[in-house]
Amino acid sequence: MAKYLNKQHGEFSLKMIQDLVLTNAVGPWNLECIVQFGLRYGESVYSTKATKWADIIMLQGESLLVPEAERDLQVRIARAIQTGLRHVAVVMCKSEVKTTAKMQMTRIYKDLPATIAFFESLEEAMDWVTEHGYRCERADVEAFFSESI
Repeated sequence: MAKYLNKQHGEFSLKMIQDLVLTNAVGPWNLECIVQFGLRYGESVYSTKATKWADIIMLQGESLLVPEAERDLQVRIARAIQTGLRHVAVVMCKSEVKTTAKMQMTRIYKDLPATIAFFESLEEAMDWVTEHGYRCERADVEAFFSESI
Protein backbone atom coordinates (compact mmCIF):
# COMPACT_ATOMS: atom_id res chain seq x y z
CA MET A 1 0.00 0.00 0.00
CA ALA A 2 1.37 3.41 -0.94
CA LYS A 3 1.79 6.06 1.71
CA TYR A 4 1.17 9.67 0.86
CA LEU A 5 2.83 12.24 3.06
CA ASN A 6 1.49 15.74 3.29
CA LYS A 7 4.35 18.14 2.93
CA GLN A 8 4.42 21.71 4.01
CA HIS A 9 4.10 24.18 1.15
CA GLY A 10 5.04 27.74 1.90
CA GLU A 11 7.69 29.30 4.06
CA PHE A 12 7.65 31.83 6.83
CA SER A 13 9.85 33.40 9.44
CA LEU A 14 8.42 35.05 12.51
CA LYS A 15 9.72 37.19 15.34
CA MET A 16 8.19 39.34 18.06
CA ILE A 17 9.92 42.64 18.77
CA GLN A 18 8.33 44.57 21.65
CA ASP A 19 4.64 44.83 20.70
CA LEU A 20 5.01 43.88 17.03
CA VAL A 21 4.89 40.42 15.51
CA LEU A 22 6.85 40.36 12.26
CA THR A 23 6.06 37.70 9.68
CA ASN A 24 7.85 37.21 6.37
CA ALA A 25 5.78 34.77 4.34
CA VAL A 26 6.42 33.18 0.95
CA GLY A 27 3.46 31.36 -0.56
CA PRO A 28 1.53 29.49 -1.65
CA TRP A 29 0.60 27.87 1.67
CA ASN A 30 -1.14 24.67 2.61
CA LEU A 31 -2.68 23.56 5.90
CA GLU A 32 0.57 22.03 7.18
CA CYS A 33 2.34 25.36 6.81
CA ILE A 34 -0.46 27.22 8.62
CA VAL A 35 -0.37 24.70 11.49
CA GLN A 36 3.39 25.27 11.88
CA PHE A 37 2.86 29.02 11.64
CA GLY A 38 0.21 28.87 14.37
CA LEU A 39 2.53 26.95 16.68
CA ARG A 40 5.39 29.42 16.17
CA TYR A 41 3.06 32.41 16.55
CA GLY A 42 1.73 31.02 19.80
CA GLU A 43 5.23 30.36 21.14
CA SER A 44 6.33 33.88 20.23
CA VAL A 45 3.33 35.86 21.43
CA TYR A 46 1.46 34.04 24.15
CA SER A 47 4.57 33.41 26.25
CA THR A 48 5.15 37.19 26.53
CA LYS A 49 1.78 37.75 28.17
CA ALA A 50 1.30 40.79 25.91
CA THR A 51 -2.21 42.24 26.09
CA LYS A 52 -2.04 44.31 22.88
CA TRP A 53 0.08 43.93 19.77
CA ALA A 54 0.15 44.45 16.02
CA ASP A 55 1.35 42.31 13.15
CA ILE A 56 3.46 43.42 10.20
CA ILE A 57 3.21 40.76 7.52
CA MET A 58 5.18 40.77 4.29
CA LEU A 59 3.59 38.58 1.61
CA GLN A 60 5.92 37.33 -1.10
CA GLY A 61 5.60 34.91 -3.98
CA GLU A 62 2.28 33.41 -4.93
CA SER A 63 0.66 34.45 -1.67
CA LEU A 64 -2.45 32.28 -1.69
CA LEU A 65 -3.87 29.82 0.81
CA VAL A 66 -5.65 26.61 -0.14
CA PRO A 67 -9.25 26.61 1.23
CA GLU A 68 -8.58 24.45 4.30
CA ALA A 69 -5.53 26.57 5.18
CA GLU A 70 -7.60 29.74 4.84
CA ARG A 71 -10.25 28.38 7.23
CA ASP A 72 -7.64 27.26 9.74
CA LEU A 73 -5.81 30.59 9.60
CA GLN A 74 -9.04 32.48 10.25
CA VAL A 75 -9.64 30.42 13.42
CA ARG A 76 -6.08 31.09 14.59
CA ILE A 77 -6.39 34.82 13.87
CA ALA A 78 -9.69 34.98 15.78
CA ARG A 79 -7.91 33.42 18.77
CA ALA A 80 -5.07 35.95 18.50
CA ILE A 81 -7.57 38.81 18.39
CA GLN A 82 -9.29 37.51 21.52
CA THR A 83 -5.95 37.69 23.34
CA GLY A 84 -4.64 41.04 22.07
CA LEU A 85 -4.03 41.35 18.31
CA ARG A 86 -5.49 44.73 17.28
CA HIS A 87 -3.85 45.92 14.04
CA VAL A 88 -2.46 44.09 11.02
CA ALA A 89 -0.26 45.78 8.41
CA VAL A 90 0.19 43.69 5.26
CA VAL A 91 2.97 44.58 2.84
CA MET A 92 2.06 43.28 -0.60
CA CYS A 93 5.20 42.48 -2.60
CA LYS A 94 5.22 42.08 -6.37
CA SER A 95 3.24 39.02 -7.36
CA GLU A 96 1.14 37.65 -10.19
CA VAL A 97 -1.66 36.99 -7.69
CA LYS A 98 -1.47 40.22 -5.68
CA THR A 99 -5.12 41.21 -6.20
CA THR A 100 -6.40 37.73 -5.35
CA ALA A 101 -4.15 37.52 -2.28
CA LYS A 102 -5.44 40.87 -1.04
CA MET A 103 -9.04 39.71 -1.53
CA GLN A 104 -8.29 36.51 0.38
CA MET A 105 -6.70 38.38 3.31
CA THR A 106 -9.62 40.82 3.38
CA ARG A 107 -12.04 37.89 3.49
CA ILE A 108 -10.14 36.25 6.37
CA TYR A 109 -10.36 39.41 8.52
CA LYS A 110 -13.82 40.52 7.32
CA ASP A 111 -15.87 39.61 10.40
CA LEU A 112 -13.06 39.92 12.93
CA PRO A 113 -12.58 42.94 15.23
CA ALA A 114 -9.07 43.87 14.15
CA THR A 115 -8.02 46.58 11.72
CA ILE A 116 -6.19 45.39 8.61
CA ALA A 117 -4.44 47.68 6.15
CA PHE A 118 -2.46 46.98 2.99
CA PHE A 119 0.75 48.72 1.96
CA GLU A 120 3.18 48.76 -0.95
CA SER A 121 6.24 49.28 1.25
CA LEU A 122 7.58 48.28 4.64
CA GLU A 123 8.17 51.94 5.46
CA GLU A 124 4.44 52.71 5.03
CA ALA A 125 3.53 49.75 7.24
CA MET A 126 5.96 50.87 9.96
CA ASP A 127 4.54 54.40 9.83
CA TRP A 128 1.00 53.03 10.19
CA VAL A 129 1.71 50.86 13.24
CA THR A 130 3.61 53.74 14.85
CA GLU A 131 0.60 56.03 14.27
CA HIS A 132 -1.52 53.44 16.10
CA GLY A 133 0.72 53.58 19.17
CA TYR A 134 3.01 50.57 18.71
CA ARG A 135 6.75 50.70 19.38
CA CYS A 136 8.48 50.21 16.07
CA GLU A 137 12.26 49.97 16.19
CA ARG A 138 12.76 50.57 12.48
CA ALA A 139 16.31 49.23 12.29
CA ASP A 140 15.27 45.95 13.95
CA VAL A 141 12.19 45.58 11.75
CA GLU A 142 14.16 46.29 8.57
CA ALA A 143 16.90 43.87 9.65
CA PHE A 144 14.36 41.09 10.24
CA PHE A 145 12.79 41.43 6.80
CA SER A 146 16.14 41.72 5.02
CA GLU A 147 17.63 38.67 6.77
CA SER A 148 14.70 36.25 7.08
CA ILE A 149 13.78 33.50 4.63
